[in-house]
Amino acid sequence: MTLVVHIVHLIQPELTAVPGIRRAVALSCYFVPASQMRELNRDHRGSDSTTDMLSFPLGYAAPGTGWVLGDIVICMDAVESKAISSGNSLEDQLAFSLIHSVLHLVGFDHMEEHDRSLMEHREEEIFAKLAQVDRPYLARNLA
Repeated sequence: MTLVVHIVHLIQPELTAVPGIRRAVALSCYFVPASQMRELNRDHRGSDSTTDMLSFPLGYAAPGTGWVLGDIVICMDAVESKAISSGNSLEDQLAFSLIHSVLHLVGFDHMEEHDRSLMEHREEEIFAKLAQVDRPYLARNLA
């Protein structure tokens, strides 16, 4: 099972709270170079810098019982840079950044202090479960 699938399984409470989701959930991950990520970040967030990931919630019903959650755009150079600067392994940083991005797709945000606190708490919960059960090699040193 892929890392993204593990994360989606761990956010079942958030998924079942989204109106319209019935059974299957689809999300796409795109890998882009730093130059394209910088352009996307500038165009969509007004920040002229490279970031590790961007989330684009879509939220619409797909044929049958499916639901299109959204897209995640990933810049591995930025993920690696973030891992190095924070002292984390690349695998840990990728997992944590994906958790953060998937939570954005189900409605979490961090614009206000209260929302940031809720999101960070949920990130830590999911990461801990991922580390203990699904990915035992993940470290617990992410902040």
